[in-house]
Amino acid sequence: MKPIGILGIVAAVLAAIVLFNSFFIVDQRRQALVLQVGAAVEAYNEPGSDEAGLKFKLPLVQNVVMYDRRNLGLNVPGIEAYASNQEQLIVDAFVRWQISDPLAFYQRLSTEANARQQLRDFTDAAIRNALATRLPEDIISGQRSELMDEIRQNLATNIAGRGIEIIDVRIRRADLPDDVSERVFQRMEATREQEAEEIRAEGDERARLVRATAERERTVLLAEARQESEEIRGEGDARRNEIYADAYERDPEFFRFYRALIACEEAITEDTRVVLGPNQLGICNDFIDQARESGSGR
Repeated sequence: MKPIGILGIVAAVLAAIVLFNSFFIVDQRRQALVLQVGAAVEAYNEPGSDEAGLKFKLPLVQNVVMYDRRNLGLNVPGIEAYASNQEQLIVDAFVRWQISDPLAFYQRLSTEANARQQLRDFTDAAIRNALATRLPEDIISGQRSELMDEIRQNLATNIAGRGIEIIDVRIRRADLPDDVSERVFQRMEATREQEAEEIRAEGDERARLVRATAERERTVLLAEARQESEEIRGEGDARRNEIYADAYERDPEFFRFYRALIACEEAITEDTRVVLGPNQLGICNDFIDQARESGSGR
């Protein structure tokens, strides 16, 4: 083979190598940091941006470091911590984090393995500090969300400047040694019983106030209703008397006859037992005859 042919093949191979090293692909799930002589010169597809795809770099001069762009998880098991009363707890925690600044991450931590180790150390310290200010019963029960917020804020403060964002911190398990758990649960039971008694007492007091208020309102409503009914009854009686007087003036005989019928009706009520003979069918005749006589006499 001629020397010119060999040189051509070598040149083609070198050109292919240079071309191959001039491009790189950034996956949607990754972010890239372009380094030149160990110094970062460009970042692609950082959180909050959309720069995935084919990218160019200077061959043999620049190289690329890839980091995960997604939210990452870290288990931190078996943390031995002490509550404010010096009782021991065994805690398992979980941290969700993200590489938010690839340049700062590269400068301070370089690799994800170093980042995970530092996160474990900082999480361990943040949990120990937070639990040291609380009683075991508060850690186990009611103040878990407040505790998580405090740990997350402390961890974010301690890890600041390393290109990491702390998304969440959760205590998955907080166990007490067997010799301690019984005492803690007894204290929790006594505390809950005291709270229940206070709630019941407060409920009884509120119930008494509600019943007293309802009784007062009932008395007022009944009084107002009686007053209104008396007024209506009085107006009705006055109107009835006016009607009676007007009827008497128009036809006194018919008015007396009508009043006799009313008297007869009132005399025979549902509770009145009347034994009638064959000659006693007209029991109200006396009322009617008296009314007629009174009319004739006039």
